[in-house]
Amino acid sequence: MSDLLQIVITIFVIVLFTFVPLAFYYFIGKHFEKKHLASIKKREARFLQMSLVPSDVVDPERTVEAMGLVTGQVVIGSDPFKRYVANLVNMVGGKVAVFETLLDRARREAILRMKEKAAALRADEVVNFRMETMSICGGNNAKPLGIVEIVAYGTAIRYGQKKN
Repeated sequence: MSDLLQIVITIFVIVLFTFVPLAFYYFIGKHFEKKHLASIKKREARFLQMSLVPSDVVDPERTVEAMGLVTGQVVIGSDPFKRYVANLVNMVGGKVAVFETLLDRARREAILRMKEKAAALRADEVVNFRMETMSICGGNNAKPLGIVEIVAYGTAIRYGQKKN
C-alpha cells in the first residue's frame, strides 16, 4: 500500500509542478498575445495609406522632400509554454509553429513603430524599406532564449506639388 501511495504522490507532484504551471503560462501568454494583437490591428488601420517601398523609386511627377531615417525596433520574448512546446518539437523535428505568431507580432510591431515615426514627421511614404531579424541567445553555450529582435528602417519622404 505504501508503494501505491508513493506512486500517487509522485504523479501528483509531477502534475502540480509541471502541468499546472504550463497551463498557467499558456493562459497568461494567450491573454497578453491577444491584447497585443488587438493593439496592432487597431494601429495598423491608422497607417494603411502609408506605403513601404523596398527601393528608392519615387513618383517622378512630383517633387520629393526626404524627411530622414525612420526606424522601428522591437524585442519580444516568448512565454514559457511556447518555449516548452518548441523544445518538444525540436527533439522530434518539425515546424515550430508556436514561434510563428511571435515573429509575426514582432515584425508587425516594428513596422508600426517605424510608420508612427514617419507620420510624426508628416511623411507620405517610406522608401528603401529594410528589416533585420535577430535571435537573442544567452549564456556561454549560446542557447536561444525564445527572444527575437526586429528592426525596420527606411527613409521617410514627403511629396510636394506636381512638376510642370
